[in-house]
Amino acid sequence: MDNARSAPGQRKGPFLDQGTSRPNGMWARSRGLSLKRPFQRLCPDCGVPLSIARNHSWSDDGRILSRDSSQRLVIMERRVVEGILRRATEMLGGETGDILTRCKALDAFLYVRSLMTGWKKMVGKFPFGGRRFYDFLCEQARILGLADARVISYRKRRELLVGCTQCYSEALFAGDVLGAVQAGEGREAEVSFWEEKGEKRFGVTVGRKEAHAADITGLEEDSLPGNIVYRRRGDCEAPFPVSFFSWDTARGLILDTHNGETVAMLDTAGINAACLEIKSSHLPELDDLLAREIKEIVSRLLPGLEWKRRGPEERVRDLFFLAYRGMGNPVFTRGAAGVLEACVENPFNYPIVAGITAAFLSRGEPVSWEWERTSKARLEVRVRFQ
Repeated sequence: MDNARSAPGQRKGPFLDQGTSRPNGMWARSRGLSLKRPFQRLCPDCGVPLSIARNHSWSDDGRILSRDSSQRLVIMERRVVEGILRRATEMLGGETGDILTRCKALDAFLYVRSLMTGWKKMVGKFPFGGRRFYDFLCEQARILGLADARVISYRKRRELLVGCTQCYSEALFAGDVLGAVQAGEGREAEVSFWEEKGEKRFGVTVGRKEAHAADITGLEEDSLPGNIVYRRRGDCEAPFPVSFFSWDTARGLILDTHNGETVAMLDTAGINAACLEIKSSHLPELDDLLAREIKEIVSRLLPGLEWKRRGPEERVRDLFFLAYRGMGNPVFTRGAAGVLEACVENPFNYPIVAGITAAFLSRGEPVSWEWERTSKARLEVRVRFQ
């Protein structure tokens, strides 16, 4: 997580030495796009890969949407994702991985379909189109900060083998690969993963039944209108704060230069579907447990941030990162008698956003806190300082 600063300083970080994301550059070497085009275009003003803006849009209500606006995404620290999954595995055991993979494949299927424009629509009609298509998706995984992935082998309508390092999550990336194959081949499939020669391997076996998009639209509420106005620069049209991420596409990593943490761009529907299944079938108290766990994880990241002195009514500025990360629209903060209260509209996940908000309001100080969904697409968090 990072604090929203009105006048950010010069970008720093080890990734800049890789030559992969420079404000004054226009190209970066990028494997997998094609044999004739081994480079990807960067915004000359801020260094953001242009494919990020081409395939995603930042709305004025605190959401990041896919090209066809059917999928919502968020930008989240890998360490936060790892903490959530580790805690879930401790509580539920090995079944957690199966749930995460299955649910993640649902939104990966839809996200890949949103990318299938132009030549990618014809992937099934060309003899070598499939291999090129999956090379493209591996490159997309690097740009999203999911993994440094590569196609090891591919047999049309039969199987795909992907190897990767720097994977953000084995269970979730297995779902990404599974959903991508089901979208590309148009058939149901099965995935397995293991480790070999120092990298993770993901093998997908294609079945014979036709694959259909699952109906997961009910997981996303109708959003409340917002009036966020982003400062945007140059060709990429991404919000200016996004330029303070540094892309190392050669390794499949994105660095938040505010706090030194690696982040990833994730579809939200799979995360929410997994939370709903775990809550309904295994752990009814999941929401409160998840909110508390998220607050603790995020609180451990906060000492690395630089804070400006602000009054309680100004701390909404510190929550602005929720908007350009796609997590929701921070509408207000207000304080009185040792209590801070914040309202966030259109949160992508109520307990996760509640925990993040509480951590930023408390800033490591001992507090008691609570959260509630007060109405449709509206979250309120109250923090009481001790």
